[in-house]
Amino acid sequence: MKLSQLQNNFSKHLLHEAVDIDALDITGPFPPEQLLGLYRNNFYMSFRDYLLACFPSVEALVGDEFFEQLTKAFTRDKSLECASIEYYGAQFADYIATCEQTKPLPYLADIARFDWAVDRAKSVIEFNEFPFEQLAQLSEQQQLTIVFSTPPNTCLITSQSPVFDIWCGVQKGDVDGIDMQQSQSIVIFPNATQGAQYQELSVPQYEFISAVYRGESLQSLAQMSDFQQLLQYFISISLINNFRIQGEL
Repeated sequence: MKLSQLQNNFSKHLLHEAVDIDALDITGPFPPEQLLGLYRNNFYMSFRDYLLACFPSVEALVGDEFFEQLTKAFTRDKSLECASIEYYGAQFADYIATCEQTKPLPYLADIARFDWAVDRAKSVIEFNEFPFEQLAQLSEQQQLTIVFSTPPNTCLITSQSPVFDIWCGVQKGDVDGIDMQQSQSIVIFPNATQGAQYQELSVPQYEFISAVYRGESLQSLAQMSDFQQLLQYFISISLINNFRIQGEL
């Protein structure tokens, strides 16, 4: 048997697909089924521990047993596409959104997105302060064409559920009394002192940051209500931390 075929069959067995175990030619002091069973269990537990570290709020909401079954199903259905496991959790929220078992929990996928955004924000290690001096060197006409930017791994979430209140409630250990009928928008972004900063956005704040995300120029943003106050605020909390001339990379 070629090495590639052996590896393929071994992977299939880990994912509970039918293969000829004898063809794997496994030798040792224990039966092949037992050895493979131990390896499979360790395989799933490793992925579960990784996903638990990335999505603690999801686990807190559904419980350990449900979370274990959910992560096992995810591991079977979504293969690791690169050598590093670092980005494997990027697919988890979308998987939850389409999973039959999580349909009674319509907010859970957005909680997973919140958890993942916090995890990604904490991975950022370089931070920029807004370059006011460079901005002052531009002509008035050039300033109208600038496009603002946010830190890497900034995430904007809008949800039909009170995802911000639920997520914060999980951190405090109290999710009682939340109005489940409200929708919320949240931004999560890297912070030099906290690792990740997050806050609920008002409608004007959400519309402004969405426009920044779309790459709208200063001239376009200036047409929005309370433009000056919104810009100053988001610069002050380092959510807007840089700019470029429109059309330049």
